[in-house]
Amino acid sequence: RADDANEGETVTLLLNQTPFYGESGGQVGDAGKLTSLNGFVGEVEDTSKPLGKLHALRTHVAKGQVSIGNTLHQQVDVERRAQIRANHSATHLLHAALRNELGGHVTQKGSLVAPDRLRFDFSHPKALTTEEIAAIEAEVNAEIRANEPVLTRLMTPDEAVESGALALFGEKYGDEVRVLSMGREGDERHFSVELCGGTHVAATGDIALFKIISESAVSSGVRRIEALTGEAARHWLNSRDDKLKEAASALKASRDEVPTRVAALVEERRRLE
Repeated sequence: RADDANEGETVTLLLNQTPFYGESGGQVGDAGKLTSLNGFVGEVEDTSKPLGKLHALRTHVAKGQVSIGNTLHQQVDVERRAQIRANHSATHLLHAALRNELGGHVTQKGSLVAPDRLRFDFSHPKALTTEEIAAIEAEVNAEIRANEPVLTRLMTPDEAVESGALALFGEKYGDEVRVLSMGREGDERHFSVELCGGTHVAATGDIALFKIISESAVSSGVRRIEALTGEAARHWLNSRDDKLKEAASALKASRDEVPTRVAALVEERRRLE
């Protein structure tokens, strides 16, 4: 729009230079704050990248007004960006672990990368067993603990596929693509190699921790995994531990004894009924 954006409005700003990172394809972009010397304060709620080049900042005008030609001070929410990076990189490791554990038929069918969680949809004909989920989670965490650097290379699409990089079916790629390699090398190839233009951690150890919290069906032949990383995963585990303590207290038993005591109560109730 060519006119001024006033206090209380939400507008999209195109900046000719910006540190904000725009995402696409099931991911979210940067958030942060914009200010100017004339008193303008804007809260950047999301950043997208239309046409693959422009960075469009969806901004709520908290104070003052902004006009075309204004010079703005830009402040990215770096903590939020770090959480997005961790969840995005964990998605790549999860994809590789799924293929290792379940087979090469596994392909990505959709994903969501947010600051607080990740969601990954993939092709598989049946529900995962408890043992399969545990093995996939352990494999991802092993790569995280290895703390290998994340490498990026620019190639032609043909060169990328020849190098073993996974390309997403239906995605359109230009003359040059970004190949992301993550994790330890085995048989002269990294744990995960995919085409990706998104933002990622510098090393796998930056993810800190990976925890699968659910596995479910989306449609016939498509499963969904939801997971947490880093501090969000730690908080989730602590919350589960607190609930276990409450159950143990109610049963007047230790936490290790809870499963046995619950099973005994269920059996006693069955006999009484």
